[in-house]
Amino acid sequence: MTELDHDDVHSDRSDERPTEDAGDGSIWGVPYRWVAMCVVLFGAFMVVLDTTVVNLGLPSLQRDFDTVDGVEWVVTAYLAAVGVAQMISGWAADRFGHKRVFIISMALFTVSSAACALAPTLGVLVAARVVQGAGGGLMMPVAMAMIYLLFDPHERGKALGYFGIAVMAAPAIGPVLGGGVVSSVGWRWLFLINIPIGMIGIPVALRLLTDSGYRDRRRLDRVGLALSGVGLAVLLIGFSRGAFWGWSSPAVLAMLGGGALLLVLFTVRTLRIDAPLIDMRILANPVFAVGMATVALLTISQYTRLVYIPLELGGLRSISEFNIGLTMLPSAIGIAITMPIGGRLTDRVGARIPVTIGAAILGASFVALARLTVTTSLPTIAFILFVGGLGSGLAMMAPNIVAMNSIDGRKVSQGTALSQTSRQVAAAIGVSIIASIFASHRPDVAAGSAATAEGLEPYRLVFLVATGLLVAAVVVAQFLPGKTKALRLQADRQAELDATGLENADRQPTTPIEH
Repeated sequence: MTELDHDDVHSDRSDERPTEDAGDGSIWGVPYRWVAMCVVLFGAFMVVLDTTVVNLGLPSLQRDFDTVDGVEWVVTAYLAAVGVAQMISGWAADRFGHKRVFIISMALFTVSSAACALAPTLGVLVAARVVQGAGGGLMMPVAMAMIYLLFDPHERGKALGYFGIAVMAAPAIGPVLGGGVVSSVGWRWLFLINIPIGMIGIPVALRLLTDSGYRDRRRLDRVGLALSGVGLAVLLIGFSRGAFWGWSSPAVLAMLGGGALLLVLFTVRTLRIDAPLIDMRILANPVFAVGMATVALLTISQYTRLVYIPLELGGLRSISEFNIGLTMLPSAIGIAITMPIGGRLTDRVGARIPVTIGAAILGASFVALARLTVTTSLPTIAFILFVGGLGSGLAMMAPNIVAMNSIDGRKVSQGTALSQTSRQVAAAIGVSIIASIFASHRPDVAAGSAATAEGLEPYRLVFLVATGLLVAAVVVAQFLPGKTKALRLQADRQAELDATGLENADRQPTTPIEH
């Protein structure tokens, strides 16, 4: 290590100790790891919530900007930017530290939210959403890595269970908040509400968070970034536009083929160089690969519910956005109840049992959704969604937990980046395919017309497709670690921590790696 590098690391440590530290790894009598987790969840919840509330403002955007064409790019550009930023998040966290990247991403998200709210034209709004997506894409993998590193291996399931509440409950709360905000004060407040959150979160994070984990001063793989960034963005845009432009249109085929080709080239490059942007060899780890496959199946099913319940209620029954949000809110409550339980079960017995039980419960709720009639009451639908939320909470984080426990501690940042990117790609691909299935079976029923049995058929079909995906998830889950292997993975990670001398009380020491 050079003298300069040593000084840099030393100065990073010297001013990373949280204020009001009681000397026993606590802040104001609360164990530091729980304080830090609350700070991280604060930012993560803001990002995930924003992903869902904006959709409800699209009709207002069309009216304000006096256009129909192009408004969808407010969502598409954001999702593409999130995907690209997630790819670089692992390198950034290893190079600059989790705390610094987390704070920078929160600042980007806050400033760009203000730009979105003040945007005078649609073009400015889309550009600001790209910056906002970059901030959000950086934050989520880093937040997950920080929480993972704050806790000992035997507590990581419990901790990531609480993290999962922010990730999974926010999409269910979003329609309630978004519907109320748009109808009362207008779409610009969908972005303005982020500003006070950021103004509180940034100074709190600066004051209370410490840095954690391994540091790697490897150079940025610029060629890999170009290949993966452009490839992922083009692929995500292609899938998001396929249902609108037609899957056989030259533009969609070019984007899907070009994006896939660039990602293949990125993967080949990753396997040939010493310091890739993301080490794709992680996917050669069978536990990690099976975990990501399970997450993908569960994610597609989740998005099916989030997309098509609002469409069914609003499009066929003319239910207001606010009442749709209230109907979906019990799903968030169910998730919040069982997500920590699913994490604790994973710590104790591995991922196989919670995923199997959770996916089975969620699948049963989809069967019930497929049996809805035109006279089914909103309370009944809300109860079905609540039951589905209970199953989702049990299942969703467990594959991530064992997947992360299966990889070397030096790969945590890259592992979380790969995990979040996989989830993003699965959502884009899965929702697009299901949208095509829905469109191909949709009768010519005008939006807002009376609900009919014929109009309900495509909704029933997509819910049955989601049920089939959950059956597949149960099958794949049988290859996840059971109790014996899960405990062995925890022991391996604990031995690794002990060998590196990282302190659990505050996870302050940072281990630089020379190349």
